[in-house]
Amino acid sequence: MAGEAAGDILLVGPGWLGKPAAESLARAHAGRGRVVAVSRSERPAPEGCVALQADITRGTDDPAFRATLSAPLRAIVVCVAPSSARGDSYAVYPAAARGTARLADAFDAQAVVYLSSTGIYDRHDGSAVTEKTLIAPTNDRVQALFDAELTVLATASAARSATVLRAAGLYGPGRDPAARFASGATAADTWCNFSWRDDVIAAIAHVMARPATGHGVIYNCTDDCPVQAGDITLALTGARPTAGLPADPNGPVR
Repeated sequence: MAGEAAGDILLVGPGWLGKPAAESLARAHAGRGRVVAVSRSERPAPEGCVALQADITRGTDDPAFRATLSAPLRAIVVCVAPSSARGDSYAVYPAAARGTARLADAFDAQAVVYLSSTGIYDRHDGSAVTEKTLIAPTNDRVQALFDAELTVLATASAARSATVLRAAGLYGPGRDPAARFASGATAADTWCNFSWRDDVIAAIAHVMARPATGHGVIYNCTDDCPVQAGDITLALTGARPTAGLPADPNGPVR
């Protein structure tokens, strides 16, 4: 990120993906501004970052943002997911996006990056999808993701880039799907796509540096190597599963 503009970076959701993303951004952005990691619950700051307890769904109505941030922000990066512990619903996605849009305007953010999911395609028939594939929400999860994406894309301007990254099947340290496939729990003909955590972090930094063009952009973020569940099971166990469950269209966003 050499030669990048100065200003603080606000990272929302320093969890399994967001925490290492914040730390990576802090290293790359050193000397040009802080990385402020915001979460609704109190938690330690990621290494090299500043922790902020605030509610992104409230946006500028949460005084903690105005007390901590100053314009212009280099970027807002959003890595949020519903919390079962807090009883969140999928409605947290569009609510967080609306809060992000308000903060982007209030603090003159130069870039907005939103982590979404390829689950938005809601396809289970093996058909190919691209960023131009029509989204036709059929459940609350897909509708929430779709609404959030539209809100983020609308923040784009001649001075601000807005990017949606649709990540596929996240895996990495502490999140290994091998056991699920070794057990044959997923139907053999189910197509699977994956994203290594650190590759997604690299993608965040890459699109953050994208120049503003006046319109938002969507990118699928995947290893570009779709594989059927049965082939994964065969590679892990030496045997192809004879049974399995189809993907749950109402399951958690990966």
